Amino acid sequence: MKGKQLVLVLLLTTLCILNACADKDEESQSIVYENTKQHFTLDIPRKWKDKYTVLEAGNRITFSDKTNEPAGQLFMIEVWPKAKWDSEGEELAKIIHIAKLGEIGDAVYTFHTPSDVQYVPDDENKKQHYLSMFSDVKKIRNSFKLRQ
Repeated sequence: MKGKQLVLVLLLTTLCILNACADKDEESQSIVYENTKQHFTLDIPRKWKDKYTVLEAGNRITFSDKTNEPAGQLFMIEVWPKAKWDSEGEELAKIIHIAKLGEIGDAVYTFHTPSDVQYVPDDENKKQHYLSMFSDVKKIRNSFKLRQ
């Protein structure tokens, strides 16, 4: 009888461990954002599902926190002509949070975050929601890949 109980306990323990591993794998998976017009991809955390918007306007792609809209901007990717970036980019990087991600031909891809507060400071829930999402921005930036 004790042998059967031990087997049952081991079986349940194994199932719990496997279940915990499966949950972790699901959390670590990402949503791939692909911009076919500008030829790049980003890995967006799965926990962002249904919590963000993407606004594509010209050569600028803005990702925002839905909870804090019309503000809530998390980051932007902007495509610059190489000559403009070469003449203005370095100086601009001293003023705002902007960095070059890569380039293809005459296109320079930049990444920048807002320079002002993007949530209502008096609303603790909205503030925490925004800050939670913003904590993932560096990882998203590092996932940037150009497509040919």
